[in-house]
Amino acid sequence: MKMAAPGLSFQAYLRMLDQRTLRFGRTGKISTDSFIKSFFEWEAVRYEVDIMCKEEPFTCPACSPDMLAVSVDGNRKHYRFKNAARSEEQAIFDGVFIARDEDVSRFVDYIHTTTKHVSGRGVCGGQWSAARETSQKSASSSHEEGLELAVCRHGVLLCALNMYRGEIFAYPLYLQTKLASSMFFCMDVTCKYWPYLQRITKSCPELQHLLDMKPFLSVFHAKAHDFKCEVKWSGAYQEGAGLTLGEEVEQVNAFLSRIAVTTKYMSKAGRTDMLTLMAMRWNQQKVSNLATSLSRRYLKTTKALEKQLQNLESMKAELAVTEKQLEDWIRDVNEWAETTTNNPRDAAALASKIEMLISVKRRSQRLYKDTDSNKGHSRIRRKIRDEKGVLTATVEKYNSMVPSTEALCLEAILSWRKLGHGSYQTVSLSTSGQREERSTLSWQ
Repeated sequence: MKMAAPGLSFQAYLRMLDQRTLRFGRTGKISTDSFIKSFFEWEAVRYEVDIMCKEEPFTCPACSPDMLAVSVDGNRKHYRFKNAARSEEQAIFDGVFIARDEDVSRFVDYIHTTTKHVSGRGVCGGQWSAARETSQKSASSSHEEGLELAVCRHGVLLCALNMYRGEIFAYPLYLQTKLASSMFFCMDVTCKYWPYLQRITKSCPELQHLLDMKPFLSVFHAKAHDFKCEVKWSGAYQEGAGLTLGEEVEQVNAFLSRIAVTTKYMSKAGRTDMLTLMAMRWNQQKVSNLATSLSRRYLKTTKALEKQLQNLESMKAELAVTEKQLEDWIRDVNEWAETTTNNPRDAAALASKIEMLISVKRRSQRLYKDTDSNKGHSRIRRKIRDEKGVLTATVEKYNSMVPSTEALCLEAILSWRKLGHGSYQTVSLSTSGQREERSTLSWQ
């Protein structure tokens, strides 16, 4: 019943049972406290039986023993009110799925005292707010501010922790230390988290092994980042990642968020037990359907590979290019993405910013594909107007810094290196990026 209707509370369920009791001529009421206590005790016994049978509830059979990718993200809907039910009782599933608060707090304090942090929100591309490096505990009416979840590429929940300071980078860092055997570490703000991790490892050498993992920016979230950021970090261009999306935690959040309407009023122990129980039931469903989903995914991937290979061959014939030229184009794009500078007086930095604002055209093309509502259209149009204003100001600033022969207009086509003899071919940046995306997907 709870899996079919996660938002259904114990009280509502017992009221339904009481109505059936009266309907069939019986008397008496079910004690809510006794029912909840006996229910969790029964689930605890089932959990112990599973452990004795060597069934690990938070392990993915398809990812064992070598896990390819783990996706980490926060869920701010799983807060709990300070004035909710108070109880000193210990949770039955304490530390089974959700990490113990004292362990997480000790780790966060160690990271913050060992390394100097920058206050304020991280921003990607001047538009998108990322997580923070540091933050104080909130003074709001909520106690726990949410959950930080780790999920494998098959949607199986692995572990979690309670957030008390918002989405700070130390929380995913704690989960990463528990899952360091994975190849890829997926986040929606990898472009900000990975430089943070590199700085942390200089002060904490015992975490140096975490850099052996490969950073992976979630594929769909990458579309909302700067184009240069997408090229450098997106999982769609990572060798060995295949069709991994890095968005699996969003699917799990869609389910777990429905439970938050009741857990925010529970005691700390009750909330921990309920979330752990629902996570175990979710994993059981995933594992039972794993064979079917993997076979379907294999067929889908095979068809997608064939289609991408056909698209690659047709593109090579249309543009009359060789495999060597495609490889050089990809290398040029990657080298361009690696060149970053924050100096506003640098002409190269302004040129890169102009190229990244190709998102204006991309948003205009997908205006009616991304949303159907008028409110959504208005939001996208407002974003387009803002980006056009930034683009115009950037072009004017760039033109004032370069000779008139190198001045740009908003309709100018950027030059792209034509490989072979050092000559240049005039094609738009979007066309070059499209070529790189097609060829990269085909080679994977």
